[in-house]
Amino acid sequence: MLAEHVEGSVVFLCPARPDLTAKHPSWGGGRRNMSSIALDPLSSDDAERLVRLLLTVDDLPASTHRKILERAEGNPFFLEEIVRRLIDGGLLVREDDRWRAASGIQDVEIPDTVQAVLASRIDLLEPDDKRSLQAASVVGRVFWSGPVVELTDVSAPDADGSLRRLEDRELVLSRPGSTLAGQHEYIFKHVLTRDVAYESLPRRDRIDAHGSVAAWLERTAGERTAEFAELLAYHYVTAAGLARETHGSAPDELRSSAMRWLLRASHDSLRRLGIRKAQRFAEQAMELAASDGERVDALEAMAEACFDAYEGDLAWRYFREAAQVLSRSEPDAGERIAYLAARACEVPQRWPGSIRGTPPDEAEATEVYELGRAALPPGDSEARIRLLGVRAGWPFGYPLSEDATEEDLRPFEAEGIEAADVALRMGRPDLASGALDAANAAWTSHGYYNLTFPLWERRAELLPILTDPLEIGDCYAMGAWSLFELGRYPEALRVADDGLDQIAGKGPNVELHVRSWRVAILHRMARWDEALAEHYLIRRLLDERRDDPPYFVGQATGASAMIHESRGDRVESDRLAGTLVRIASGSSRVQAFLLRLLAMRGDAAATHSFERPRNWRIHANDLYEAEAELLATVGTWHEAPQLVEAMRRHEARTGTTALVAFADRLEGRAAVAAGDAARAEASLRAAIERFDRLEATWERALTEVDLARAVASVDRQDEARAIIAPAVDTFEGLRAAKDLAVAHQVLDRT
Repeated sequence: MLAEHVEGSVVFLCPARPDLTAKHPSWGGGRRNMSSIALDPLSSDDAERLVRLLLTVDDLPASTHRKILERAEGNPFFLEEIVRRLIDGGLLVREDDRWRAASGIQDVEIPDTVQAVLASRIDLLEPDDKRSLQAASVVGRVFWSGPVVELTDVSAPDADGSLRRLEDRELVLSRPGSTLAGQHEYIFKHVLTRDVAYESLPRRDRIDAHGSVAAWLERTAGERTAEFAELLAYHYVTAAGLARETHGSAPDELRSSAMRWLLRASHDSLRRLGIRKAQRFAEQAMELAASDGERVDALEAMAEACFDAYEGDLAWRYFREAAQVLSRSEPDAGERIAYLAARACEVPQRWPGSIRGTPPDEAEATEVYELGRAALPPGDSEARIRLLGVRAGWPFGYPLSEDATEEDLRPFEAEGIEAADVALRMGRPDLASGALDAANAAWTSHGYYNLTFPLWERRAELLPILTDPLEIGDCYAMGAWSLFELGRYPEALRVADDGLDQIAGKGPNVELHVRSWRVAILHRMARWDEALAEHYLIRRLLDERRDDPPYFVGQATGASAMIHESRGDRVESDRLAGTLVRIASGSSRVQAFLLRLLAMRGDAAATHSFERPRNWRIHANDLYEAEAELLATVGTWHEAPQLVEAMRRHEARTGTTALVAFADRLEGRAAVAAGDAARAEASLRAAIERFDRLEATWERALTEVDLARAVASVDRQDEARAIIAPAVDTFEGLRAAKDLAVAHQVLDRT
């Protein structure tokens, strides 16, 4: 190699100028994604130093030296390739340990792009070596000697000789190991070298070349062929695309091979958490599909990828279309039609938090459900389990009336339990877990968390035998959620922590729900720094959707926003409030946390456009809490008795004990406003005691400020100061500057 370092610093051969970059197939490396880092061009002094390090030529004409520097414009890779071009062309020759400029070097024409320099170097190769380089470029950035032999139709020793000469010229590099046994593995020194060599190959020759490489790889990899699904898909897709461009259509065998490997690559990418790649492969399969059967396969692959990307609206669309196409083209394929219809309906029933915008209306969902039910053959099957689960979970996606009784909801639970029994009979515990979740949907739809928890415990018994990370993660998330609503915060935190021990690192769609409830729990327990650290991890998992998250992370966004608001960090509070506003439509969960935040900010006017969504009872507990805080902020005390009564009635029915503490506090605050100090003190002390038992430290401190205010109003100043002291300590520990300021205002009046 001519140069590896400049004064001890690694030279990254990455073009910084736009005209020096080139697009290349993302699959060309065969084994890994290649990354680039755009660097600033070298300064003139550094470029000069690099040329001197590359070679010392005493008689190099000054005009040539200047021409090299001017043409490269500080790009180190360009500089090296120019020098290599001069060596390849015999204009720089080695004598002993020195380089000498040959005659005519002062007249040399240096191309104005690095691609042109590379093309010039390739043109100087011997014909056999050029064919070997072109053959290697078809394989990709990483290649093996075998397909070079196959594409050039020369003997293995001759191909090895060509590759050695190409390595001597530093166009390719030999690799110490190989991903294929018995094959010498190489890599192009730079991806641009591969691209230019590939472009020098006539387009008419590329179709057969890509097809031959794919066929060779399938033969050579043997039982390991599946490991190369992505590379095989690339070669077959490229060959099929070139055939269409050249001949108007691709041979069916070539196209079907491309379809087969695209679908396999999509599936494998999902397994490796490469969700976006999985979507790209599935999309290409959809474009290549020539029959209804192939289209169904491609639609299903795309639906799976969208589901894993928590793009529920797209998952619903593709699963539904797959079921409809299959029903029209193969009406006898009842099991698969039913399965696809069930998967479509599961999105608005079980995973509505993944849907962007408006979910499908009930009539649409019913039509797809009935399509699946009509196609379902008799007997136990996965499709039957899923369809029973869809029916059980119907009230979660499409709530029954608020007047629905437990007797009205019980049949839905029964269908979910039946589905779980079928799944266990079939030895499918993961499906049983999902069915038990569906069995709970009716109770969750009305906020009956006292009834959800026993079923969750039954579901949790399956955890030791579950294998699907999504089911494992969802089970822990639902446990943390139920316990949060029941006010059992330490237990909720333990469940969330246990869940993360099992699923951390297994994908965002697995982790996000658990982590989001963990943030809400930590906020409630006044462990704010931990909550913010967890929210940071959530934002990293969300990646490009961090400012447009699915609503099932709304509680994490809302809790973090409240922490920043309490700490006086209005910029971050504003940003997170904006996120909540964007995703609040139709979500009682997000709306509850947003209303609480707006109450803290004193921004009651912003709440006027909000109406309880149709599914508000799922998060009635949280909405009641938020409405109580908002009422206190606005001061519409005449509404307090009715709200307090509704809160107590809901708690009595659902067992959500934390709600009583909020009702007590609202009642006490209303009494303070009415000047009834005795009643205020009784209610606020009851609230403090309940918050203390719940380990809801921040809520207790807020209530202590209210109590101190009530006690001070009847001239018990010393007692008021004693009451507020622990609240001050709590706010100082939390760095809750805004709350601390309110506490000090009360102190100043005592």
